[in-house]
Order: sequence, then C-alpha cells, then structure tokens
Amino acid sequence: MNIRMIRADLLRLRKHRGLFWWSIVLTSGAVAAFYGIALGFHLHDPAQYGPAGGVENLRRGLWVLSMVGGVGAAIVGATAGTADTSSGVFRDLVVTGRSRVGLFAARAAGAVAFWVPLAVAAYATLMVLTFALAAGTATPTLAAIAKDGGWVVAVTTVTLLAGLGVSATIGSRGISIGVLLGWQLAVSQVLENVHVLGVTREALLTAAASRLEPFTGDAVVVPMSAAAAVVAMAGWALLPLVAGAWRTRARDA
Repeated sequence: MNIRMIRADLLRLRKHRGLFWWSIVLTSGAVAAFYGIALGFHLHDPAQYGPAGGVENLRRGLWVLSMVGGVGAAIVGATAGTADTSSGVFRDLVVTGRSRVGLFAARAAGAVAFWVPLAVAAYATLMVLTFALAAGTATPTLAAIAKDGGWVVAVTTVTLLAGLGVSATIGSRGISIGVLLGWQLAVSQVLENVHVLGVTREALLTAAASRLEPFTGDAVVVPMSAAAAVVAMAGWALLPLVAGAWRTRARDA
C-alpha cells in the first residue's frame, strides 16, 4: 500500500472543513455536552442527582460516545467511500495505472487515520471529565480506562469501515448514511429483541458491541460468547470492505 496515497486521502478528509468540525462536535462535543448536562442537574439538585463524574456516570458517557460517535464515524466512512467518485477524480486516478483495489485500500487506511485520533481525543475528554467531576466518588482504574477506551475506539472504527464499504458499494454518500443509521439505531435494536430469531441475532453489530462492552451487566439482550462477538464485529468491518473493493474494481471509469 502506497503511504503517499494514504497521506493524500487523509489530507483530503482533513481539508474537508465541514466534515472535520462536525466530527469533533459528534465526538468530543457530545461528551462535553453530556457531562455539562449532568453537572447542571447535580448543581440544581445535589440530593437527587449525584456528581457528574466518577464511575456512576462513566457508563452513560461511554454510551453517548459510542452512539453519537458512531453517527460521526458512519458519516466519515460514507464520505471517504465516495470521495473519488463524488469529486470526479476517480477516472483520473485510474488512468494513471494505479491499482483500483490499492486506491480503495488507501482510502480506507486514510479514513481510519483520520478517525482514530478524533475518537481517542473524545475518550480522553471523557476521562478528564470523569475524574474532574467525580467529587470524591469512585473513579475507574487504569485497567478499566484502557479496556473502556479500546472498546469505544473499536466499535466506532468498525462503524466507520462499514460505512466506507457500504458507500463504495452503493456509490451514494447520502443513501449510505441513511441506511447505516436506520439499521444501527432502529432496525438492529428491534431485531435484538425478536427472540424467535435465536442465534442469528449474534450477527448484529449492536449485539456484538453490547456483549463486549466493559459495563455489561443486564444490558446484554443477546447472550453470546466473547469470541462470537469479536467474529461478528470483524465481519461487519471486513465484509463491507470486500464488497466496496469489488465494486471499486468493477466500476466504470
């Protein structure tokens, strides 16, 4: 894979000012807004609402980051997946003799390189606020911090890669975003609770993410092994990418 091509795709995403700033709003901004609201409730009625930080609110903060950040990841992925065709440079790139699959791989790598620092920065913001607003309550251990961070970055990155693959396959940024968000936020949630589907529910990304979530407890709707959850998440990342690479290779220049 050509490093210069990856850098070019990364730079193109960074130069997309609307995408860049909305990605920040949907990651670090969403975390700051959640803790700001929690702090407001606490200051208004400390007897009813506990401190905004600490372990008690950490699960809610992670949920906000995974859900709202997932929306941002889907948008970034769908934008990256259609960048060449929407900008009209796909034909110019193809006629240079570059491998189409190589172009797609560089696009995926550039999108990951763009997204992961944003997700890490948002998680760092979450941790800072968790400790700063703990007000003497329990705070997460170092092991928990590492585990929680790995989970939220992995879940949102899988959503990013799924969005990239789906958009490259469909060829439409808007439709891809709509399909992904509709599936993740509505359809998957319904299917998780349709017990007649049995083990087939283990293929849902939401079910796999919930199983691997550090704060599982009673939140797991679909009982499954950790190995099955990892396989399901890997499938949601790899299968759309394979479809996107195939479509990129077959698309008319």
